[in-house]
Amino acid sequence: MQTTLLRYTDLPITDRAAFELVCARHGFAPVHFDISICADPADAAHERLVTVRRGGWAQSYYDRQGQWVRQFEADLTCRFFR
Repeated sequence: MQTTLLRYTDLPITDRAAFELVCARHGFAPVHFDISICADPADAAHERLVTVRRGGWAQSYYDRQGQWVRQFEADLTCRFFR
């Protein structure tokens, strides 16, 4: 499995726009978070694992066609990253 560290600007445009909107709604800027994506290049059918970090906190989400952004917002709502 390969891990690639990305910034939010490296995300697909739809994910990036959704991520920016969610961050703004909760008083954050996208640069407050580090994003890494784990993918198995040998098996394209498996979903990617997106990990979002802020300070000492980290949470991983399966990338089900952009669903990770909704799960990330749920964590912001319950103040996981504060």
